[in-house]
Amino acid sequence: MYHFSSIQFNRPTLMRFLTFILLFLSTHFSFSQDFGYNSIPEELLKNADAVVRLNQMSVVIKARNLMVVSSKRVVTVLNENGDRYIHAFAFYDKSDKITGLEAKIYNKQGEEIKKIKKKDFFDQSAVSGGTLYSDSRVLFMRYTPTEYPYTVEFNKEYATPNTAFIPKWNFVDGYRVSTEKSDFTFSTESAIAVRYKESNLEEHSIEVNKTGNRRNYSAAYIKALKKEPLSPSLNEFSPTVKIALDKFHLEGVDGTAETWKEFGKWIYDELLVGQDALDPHTIEKVNSLVKGVDDPKEKIRKVYNFVQDNTRYISVQLGIGGWMPISASEVDRVKYGDCKGLTNYTMALLKSVGIDSYYTVVYAGSQKRDFDPDFPVMQGNHAFLNIPLEEENDIWLECTSQITPVNHLGTFTDNRNVLRVTPSGGEIVKTKTYLDNENHQLTKAEYFADIEGKVTGSINILSKGTQYNYKYRNQSKSKIEQEEYYKEYWDYINDLSLGKINFKNDKENIVFEEELEISAENYMSSVEGKLLFAPNISNRNLAVPERCRNRKRDLIIARGYLDEDEFTIHLPENFEPETLIQPVSLETKFGSYKIVMEHKEHGILQYNRKLLIKSGKYSKEDYELYRNFRKQIARYDNSRIVLTKM
Repeated sequence: MYHFSSIQFNRPTLMRFLTFILLFLSTHFSFSQDFGYNSIPEELLKNADAVVRLNQMSVVIKARNLMVVSSKRVVTVLNENGDRYIHAFAFYDKSDKITGLEAKIYNKQGEEIKKIKKKDFFDQSAVSGGTLYSDSRVLFMRYTPTEYPYTVEFNKEYATPNTAFIPKWNFVDGYRVSTEKSDFTFSTESAIAVRYKESNLEEHSIEVNKTGNRRNYSAAYIKALKKEPLSPSLNEFSPTVKIALDKFHLEGVDGTAETWKEFGKWIYDELLVGQDALDPHTIEKVNSLVKGVDDPKEKIRKVYNFVQDNTRYISVQLGIGGWMPISASEVDRVKYGDCKGLTNYTMALLKSVGIDSYYTVVYAGSQKRDFDPDFPVMQGNHAFLNIPLEEENDIWLECTSQITPVNHLGTFTDNRNVLRVTPSGGEIVKTKTYLDNENHQLTKAEYFADIEGKVTGSINILSKGTQYNYKYRNQSKSKIEQEEYYKEYWDYINDLSLGKINFKNDKENIVFEEELEISAENYMSSVEGKLLFAPNISNRNLAVPERCRNRKRDLIIARGYLDEDEFTIHLPENFEPETLIQPVSLETKFGSYKIVMEHKEHGILQYNRKLLIKSGKYSKEDYELYRNFRKQIARYDNSRIVLTKM
């Protein structure tokens, strides 16, 4: 065996040898980085809009207040739907330092056609137009492809003193994207206590290597997933790695998060204490509103209405990484705030009238997402208010809305684990869950049909629970927007015309009432002097889940509901039904469906319908059964009867 140190070179020979080595390494490197479309394995192209050729990241914790992150991401975009998987951007705050940023574009053959340096990236605020001021910014690449496929190589390196947010590693970016190679390395340079949460790694053959303070996770040839209707969230079954430090640093402040209690205590002490001071004049004004009121619920309602009437929502992302709310006195002065500021302001006002309430952090959105009770880490995207009451259910306040009623969560924050922040620490609690029959819609209508096939009617709809949530914002829409909404809602009615539209929002009982007058020319068709008439005029449930062959995942019905319909129908003069729709009664594990139709008296029909859909998690084998149930509902809702002239 020869050792390099034992070989003697003169200077020209040494130079030729080094040149050869460099050329060899360069050639080998280029070969190993073949970004041509034709080098993609066939199985990774199936069901894919993009292929992640390489997704590589290294995270090094050098100290409690220093994290260095370097990453390389190469994505071949197959069509315009795959553009969203490029991810060529870099978020940063004033304390972050981006030390490297570059992108390269390759054509179908894998030839470089463009290089984008850091100075060519666009720099803008990292938050939406609803934000008044913010520390957060983003550098992003703008590139308009001239043809598909093309490939983007994106390299990024940055250093930050903030270790509260360690990048989460997702081996699957989403649906319709495959991955050729994924590699994530995490290490610490000192004895820093670290917690790991590894999910779904074994099911996806993720290789894990642990050496001292270093961990490496790698995977290869992950095929693209097809999105299945009514399936679990991708977060529930895709492989991920989450990492957190027991002792972290955020914008000049040290914190501890070994338990949710500790983490909540840190939020309270560092972010909330001292932010609740109010002007004495405001305290006096609010106390005058509740003078003589003993019922705590009524006090809460009056204070909440005061907040809604006197403030508006504008995002404000300043102070300890954007997590600290602006002070209650500042919100009171400027009359605006973000979710944090308005929640803190409402909490301060309630405190001034003797009501204890708690700042609460949540993952908000229509798709439910829980805080993990076993993995304390800085997370969430929204703040709202929790108010415990003795011997009664908690009350929840959405402080960013000027129209939402007291204790209405809707689909935005319902039925999920959240972090409640108290003076003694954090607590994981669950928000209100709406029972299926609480999501109730009652429709009563009276219709008149004429011999020309026209139908006119007056409709009254009462909505509660999540069905209230889908409706109550219509009140603040323009007349044109309201008409567009109803024409889409009743898109199966041709030639629909809307007359009177009135709303009543009962915020105390959380009931939304709609009163409408409608007409539809040619609603009935005429065949040989007979009229074909569909008695379910205003609540047909025609949506049928698409066919899903070889389904892989469970069926999820996230929210159930109850619809009840009572229609009185006046037939055209001298017309009677040949037959009525026979009674229908369907009972399944997914819910029930009933129709009863009666000939009340000469020329008058009564049509009653009841549909209950049950929320729940069902097996993948149940999907086709549920689909058949929905097909039956759609068929019966579309049923027609024949009217004959007497």
